[in-house]
Amino acid sequence: MLTAPRSRQKHRLVTVSVFAILVVAALLRLRGIAFGLPALYDPDEPIFLLTALKLLRNRTLNPGWFGHPGTTTIYALALIDLAVLGIGMVTGRFASVQDFGKAIYADPGVVILPGRWFIVVCGLATILLTFVLARRLFGARAGVLAAGLLTIDPIHIKYSQIIRTDMHETVFLLLCMLACVNIARRGRMADYAWAALWLGLACATKWPAVTVVVSIIGAAGYHMAHNREMRHLQLVRLILVGPLALAALVAASPFLVLDLHTVLVNLSGEARTHHPGATGQGFWWNAGWYVSHPLRDAVTALGVGLAAIGFAVGSRRAAVFAVTIASFAIISLIAVSAQALLWERWIVPLLPFVAIAMAVALDTAIRRFATPLGRMGSAVVLGAVVIPSLIAGEAASAERAHDTRAEASTWARAHIPPGSSVIVEQLAFDLLRTGWRFLYPVGDAGCVDVAASLRAKIPYSTIERWRAGRPVIDFGTIAPETFPTCRADYAIIVDYDRYLLEPQTYAAELRTYRRLIGQGAIVATFRAIQGKTGGPTVRIVRLNPRSSGWHVVDPVS
Repeated sequence: MLTAPRSRQKHRLVTVSVFAILVVAALLRLRGIAFGLPALYDPDEPIFLLTALKLLRNRTLNPGWFGHPGTTTIYALALIDLAVLGIGMVTGRFASVQDFGKAIYADPGVVILPGRWFIVVCGLATILLTFVLARRLFGARAGVLAAGLLTIDPIHIKYSQIIRTDMHETVFLLLCMLACVNIARRGRMADYAWAALWLGLACATKWPAVTVVVSIIGAAGYHMAHNREMRHLQLVRLILVGPLALAALVAASPFLVLDLHTVLVNLSGEARTHHPGATGQGFWWNAGWYVSHPLRDAVTALGVGLAAIGFAVGSRRAAVFAVTIASFAIISLIAVSAQALLWERWIVPLLPFVAIAMAVALDTAIRRFATPLGRMGSAVVLGAVVIPSLIAGEAASAERAHDTRAEASTWARAHIPPGSSVIVEQLAFDLLRTGWRFLYPVGDAGCVDVAASLRAKIPYSTIERWRAGRPVIDFGTIAPETFPTCRADYAIIVDYDRYLLEPQTYAAELRTYRRLIGQGAIVATFRAIQGKTGGPTVRIVRLNPRSSGWHVVDPVS
């Protein structure tokens, strides 16, 4: 008689807990979401901004860029931009489409902020899906623990606030993983079809999502091993996942086929072996870096240990976990470690599964040591993971809110005279109203006049042509013959120190910077302070625009 009321009470408690977790997650991710604006600090946010706007301006569905490929994210941003335009025109904020365009070029936050809200929603969706996945495999307590651990993950919070494809991709990966669990347990054609759909959408968002195929194969193999009489039928259904996923990919991103030349060009551009500050040093070194830096920073060293235990224990408790989640985690770590470059964001799709593994370890401990002392020990371990993560999250939030580039902009407004010409390497929209003449270095074109470029609304394709395959565009990468286009009174440089980390690889870029600095003197330097200020080292150089020579000196070591 008491079973039903207790069950309802437990269900109510779980529902309230998940709702509270999502509220806390939303607050953590919405706080400070306007960081940097109207300046744009992330190098990829402008790509998504310009590409989404191009769809509306040219009335086309061809993004013209497929580096991630990012199509689903770009389409979503285009719809958001269209909604912002519609609401703005109804409320009188924008008198016309042209007025909307002028507002964006004056302050990109008009569309960047709604785009970031969309990514926050994606982040919240990953937390909810993590709960559902963990509950389905290990019960409600494991689900709540996994969702809570992911909520306070500082890296998850960070990439829930930036317009990128990583969080959007993770949503589709989790949906695909849920379909894989259904394949393992039920093996219905509908389960295979859902897995194919989410696989196609995930790949249309970010290419590396194809690694989730290992989970689909593992789930099908598990079902076939436990249902031998249906083995041939399951094999046919598994084979059909390929064409169905391909159909979903093409339906979500048709210009992958219709504009294949651009796809190949973009993919070749993504296949770089070096990048300032992000060059790897071989498979084992890279794997160690991912575990000892971004993963440890996200969940602490204790959390990494718990996750390792959780993957092992979870695989014993539920074989479905082993053939889907654990196999995906292993293959994903191998895939990113095998790349030539290192990026913190590449572990974002792994974070929900690491949270589930940690939750499994804690849940198992609670189950096994169900004494007051044992539960207290489990609570202490949980606190030892949660408290450092919260502290790290607070520090990261403070760093995003107080950026070296913002400090440099404040100094520049106070000290650079009106009418000056200034070279800037970042998209410093926060400085546009100062009345200075801005020059922006863009590779083969040298330094271009920012105001003239904004008036002309130069498309990203032109910038890509000027970029000529360079991993970044900054003063160090301009063509030497274009030096005369860069004569200015001041320069605000943000990338110099990235090249200093690899002086042998980037000797030419360093020479270019030293020529620039040799024309004047560094008058202000802004460095990141851990837990207080984030961003790159920014140097402001007062130049002599009438200097006749580009003499080489080494004023900065």
